[in-house]
Amino acid sequence: MRLLVSLLLISSSLLAQDNRDDLTPLQIGYEVTIRDDKTTVQVDLDVHNLARANTRVAMPTWTPGAYGVGSYGDRVDGLTVTGDGRDLQALRIDPLTWSIETSGVRTMRVSYTIKQRPGRFGSRASGDAKTGMQVSGPSTFLYVVGAKDRPVTVRYAMPAGWKFANGLLVTDDPMVRRARDYDTFIDAPTIFGIFKQHDFEVNGTPFQCVFFENAQRYDFDIPAFVDLCKRIVTYQGEMFGSFPFPNYVFLFTLPGGGGLEHLNSTSIGLNSQAQKRDPRAGAFVTAHEFFHLWNVKRIRPKSLGPFDYEHENYTGNLWVSEGWTSYYGDLTLVRTGITSPEDLLASYTRYIATELNKEGRHEHSVYWASRNVWHRDRSGPARVDYYAKGEILGTMIDLKIRHETNNRKSLDDVVVFLNRWFAERGTGFEEGDIERACTAISNYDFSEFFARHVRGVLDPPLAEYFAYAGIDYAEEHHTMASLPFDARRGRNGFAISNAKESKVVEAGDVILSFDGQANVRAATFLRDHKPGDRVKLEVRRAGQTSAVEVALVGQKRMIPSLRFAEKPTEQQLRIRESWLTGK
Repeated sequence: MRLLVSLLLISSSLLAQDNRDDLTPLQIGYEVTIRDDKTTVQVDLDVHNLARANTRVAMPTWTPGAYGVGSYGDRVDGLTVTGDGRDLQALRIDPLTWSIETSGVRTMRVSYTIKQRPGRFGSRASGDAKTGMQVSGPSTFLYVVGAKDRPVTVRYAMPAGWKFANGLLVTDDPMVRRARDYDTFIDAPTIFGIFKQHDFEVNGTPFQCVFFENAQRYDFDIPAFVDLCKRIVTYQGEMFGSFPFPNYVFLFTLPGGGGLEHLNSTSIGLNSQAQKRDPRAGAFVTAHEFFHLWNVKRIRPKSLGPFDYEHENYTGNLWVSEGWTSYYGDLTLVRTGITSPEDLLASYTRYIATELNKEGRHEHSVYWASRNVWHRDRSGPARVDYYAKGEILGTMIDLKIRHETNNRKSLDDVVVFLNRWFAERGTGFEEGDIERACTAISNYDFSEFFARHVRGVLDPPLAEYFAYAGIDYAEEHHTMASLPFDARRGRNGFAISNAKESKVVEAGDVILSFDGQANVRAATFLRDHKPGDRVKLEVRRAGQTSAVEVALVGQKRMIPSLRFAEKPTEQQLRIRESWLTGK
């Protein structure tokens, strides 16, 4: 009996030593090596102070800001694990997770490779003579399950002549960066390679503009574009009163499009030809992404941080996080003189025409569109867009607040309040907090507006609200020629998303030309035709090209118009000038 008791005590003691993971803080570091083929990234994850029988590592399944499941675990290749000089067994227990036997081991290294591939928000490496690449954190770096809150260091190695740039904190070693935790670490994309860099400061805060083009052709006015970036940064910093970071990095890749926000950096694709024609071509996306460092990265729905990388993270407030960000992207350009007030009205005309001509706009609310982003059906008719509809609603709320408070308050005050109340306290807002903030700042009850136009599907009262700023809004209704199916323009043509009742095309077909005209804008082509006209299409299906003929159908379409009233009232003029200048 004494022997049995002694064995049990020894066993319990060993078990306690193997499971004190909640008492022993882990030390976590990464080594990132760009291999000589310039498309493969080798990652070595080092974990110190292990004191557990099993340790799990996992890959995210999605990228914050890009709301779609990516199955990044399938990108991990050749995973091996060593610990204290011996090989350790790693068992893949689900598509994202590996379980590693670490009993009696204090240190382990997890090694694997990731093959880089072109992508909008992922890694860009194109052409035969590769001069660089961009690496995205969520699709590249495993994390230690249960230890995402631990500080991280990362060391870089790359081919001769290459440099790297990202927003992580510098250290005494020029090849090492650090982050406060895993979320922050993977929130900093990195450009490796040969690139151009232009720096500036705003009120003592350093900013970097990094430009990477694989062919090393930078035939546009970079200094002029950097000056636009500085004007954008300066204005938005003044709006909030300070910058919530020690430094900021713009990562511009060419050619490209779109962007993705991060805590103190952004990844933006620029259209080379558009930049050559006009340095302002990339100004809106730059203003949009920079405003995101407050709105969504810090002023965030509660569900968006700390992130759950295994499942979808739902919120009904992307119409605020994205739509209001677009709104302030447009306002920033006007308030800094980069674009004109007339340009702003032209943008509204496009947004309103797009959103209010959607057949299904009364089927789902903008709140629903925000929550449904994870399950978008791209094959059906176009639904509510929380970017454009969110910007329209943000404009309406702003003008209503200005009207109800005799221009003493605005949406600017709401956003700055949200920053103080939530972002600076490090917490997210609840689903109803946006409505409560608008009501509190204005002392006007926004409950009916939110019920009708945010959670409901009624069109906003555009004419009434635009009139608050002395803007005349009108609509004309026409029956115009339309294609007998839904198609969205892509890189190589118009992809058919919904064939409707057509017998000659199918969903997934790509239209290459209209009546022999390639690279044509569908709206321009249709404007010169009438319902009933027959049109010859060149269509590609499953790699095969064929010619088909379709008859155009009639579609009722609303054409909005906006113009500044010639004789605004004193209050209208005061609201308009304050709205357009931010003063």
